[in-house]
Amino acid sequence: MRALTVPIMAIIFLGWVFYITFITKTLKKNKNEVFAGFAFIAIWVVILVVI
Repeated sequence: MRALTVPIMAIIFLGWVFYITFITKTLKKNKNEVFAGFAFIAIWVVILVVI
């Protein structure tokens, strides 16, 4: 179950990025959240690969 958590969260996050980029066109307004989200996903991937 833990192995499925990261891909599901990544899909949800990428869906949100797609939404703010193409539908609401507010990517510049939310760029700090986007960078933080990508950093969060990258850290989780590293943790799961090491474990």
